[in-house]
Amino acid sequence: MQTRTVPGGRQRALLAALLIRHGQPTSAQFLTEAVWDGHPPRSATAALRNYVMRLRKALGAAGERIETTAGGYRINVDAQEFDLQSFTVLRDEGIAALRRQDFERAAARLDAALQLWRGPALADIPSDALLRKEAGWLAEARLDAVEARLEAQLRLGGDVRALAAELQTLTTEHPERELLWAQLMTVLYRSGRQSEALAVYQRVRQTLIEEIGVEPGRELREVHQRVLRGDPALDGPTRPRPEPIGINSASAGAAADTGADAGAGAAAGAAGHPAPDRTARCRPALAVTPCQLPPALPDFTGRARETSLLSGRLTALDRTAPFTAVISGQPGVGKSTLAGQVAHATRTAFPDGTLYAELRGTDGSPALPATVLRTFLIALGVPADLVPVGLEDRISLYRSLLTGRRVLVVLDDARDSAQVRPLLPGDPGCAALVTSRHRLADLVGALPLELDVPSAPEAALLLRRLVGTARSAADPQAATQVVAACGRLPLALRICAARLGARPGWSMRHLADRMADQLMLLNELRVGSLDVRASVEPSYRALEPAAARAFRLLATATDDPLSTVQAAQVLHLPVPAAEHLLERLVDAHLLLTDAPGRYRYPALLRAFAREQGGLRPGVVPAQQDRRAAAERPVTLADLGCALGR
Repeated sequence: MQTRTVPGGRQRALLAALLIRHGQPTSAQFLTEAVWDGHPPRSATAALRNYVMRLRKALGAAGERIETTAGGYRINVDAQEFDLQSFTVLRDEGIAALRRQDFERAAARLDAALQLWRGPALADIPSDALLRKEAGWLAEARLDAVEARLEAQLRLGGDVRALAAELQTLTTEHPERELLWAQLMTVLYRSGRQSEALAVYQRVRQTLIEEIGVEPGRELREVHQRVLRGDPALDGPTRPRPEPIGINSASAGAAADTGADAGAGAAAGAAGHPAPDRTARCRPALAVTPCQLPPALPDFTGRARETSLLSGRLTALDRTAPFTAVISGQPGVGKSTLAGQVAHATRTAFPDGTLYAELRGTDGSPALPATVLRTFLIALGVPADLVPVGLEDRISLYRSLLTGRRVLVVLDDARDSAQVRPLLPGDPGCAALVTSRHRLADLVGALPLELDVPSAPEAALLLRRLVGTARSAADPQAATQVVAACGRLPLALRICAARLGARPGWSMRHLADRMADQLMLLNELRVGSLDVRASVEPSYRALEPAAARAFRLLATATDDPLSTVQAAQVLHLPVPAAEHLLERLVDAHLLLTDAPGRYRYPALLRAFAREQGGLRPGVVPAQQDRRAAAERPVTLADLGCALGR
């Protein structure tokens, strides 16, 4: 293979940007941001064409692989000649082998994947813009592979001295990775250094409490308890046989549930982590173990009651029916975040995998159940050309594959129960977490869990974690004012943190002062794709006209909370009709009710409603809705619309 050196930092940045999107069209905008580090010249379009021409020339015959596309360029490379693609394939094969307890293959594939790394990702690319966008997830992918390879070596009974030395270095470089600390404690215990293992835990616990105010995670706490009681399972592994692979293989399933499973449980205990729970039923083995969850947020804060409730129900072993929970709440309150956090925390209770789908219930083009099922079936190992055509056939195959298994299904941003029902598993070992802006009260058997904004201390802690203790502590009063202006809404707090991160010269006081103007508040709460106003708009646009009108008008009332009678007076409607509209708004999570006949707006939803009624920045408040309501008498049509007839 001929080696070519690409001269010039900008040509290397261009090549890196193309390779990161290999096989896909890459927009000229992304390329110019990478080549000129976020500061392209006015002549960027012409200059980019020039750099592409130079790069093609520098690559010789390989330069022909750079194709011009509509609005950009694309580079085509084979998997075997592209280190990132080779790494991804080897890593995925290794993790899949680890999940089915084939530890020797897992260690070999993961080691081969890591040998492709020669240093930090994109180390010789002079483009901070590109590095900020891409180097983070590349480094995360490498660390995931390192942790998985160490897990395989632990289960194989690897050299404890070598493992201890490597883990001590890794925990120093990445102190936030709790799994690395758990692995280090296990290795130290196996080396006869129990007191050192316990000291490691105390040091990590103290650091977590002092710096971010949280206790260690469940896995690290469990390893600590095992070390304390001298659990013999920590002493060394029992070598298991790998589980057979193959859809519709009854003999494979039987083997997986007898001798192979006993070895898997012993090895899991030996590695210092809970052995996976398996049912005793004979069942076919899946060709793959899907793990589709998005990354968990490292700064997840609070929600202890909700997390405990969901985790307990998800990990229960005595279920006679599949467990389903519906997490609902206002836009930006953290429904998806909670579902993702709980799903990650309970993954070990679902050794056969996790499925995830973004149902797009609020963006105007909700995902079709048949489309989602096709994705799930392929993830479960069904060849694409063997996926049934009809919806009912897909549901039948999907539930058949999950029979006798423990799989967690996460369905994010559901539109309604009809969209969710075909995607729910049918086996008691499985479970589903559903998030929606609607309560989905007609989803029979589901546990309803309605999220409100976090408490004031939890919201303050979240802001402190996001912006850093020093910046928050510099002006505690301003930080409190920012939390209050955000209405304690997690999305708004994250936007504030992102704005402060992008403006190092801003103080917390400066941001608090900017947010004090109620007419400009929602303008302050947007950065990039994060936007409080944009998050609320889909719910508002989905309202029928009478409810939308009520949403706008009631926001002008000064009473908080607002009674049903007061609402009827504002709307110029009979009390029953007004109450019906109020309940419609409650169902849409655009209004809250803490007691019968008492309603209130969350702070930012009131600001949004007032904007929609004409109180937008720079616009004279017309209050057209109020005048129309006062001047026009109530008709039977009004009442029919309000009552949903």
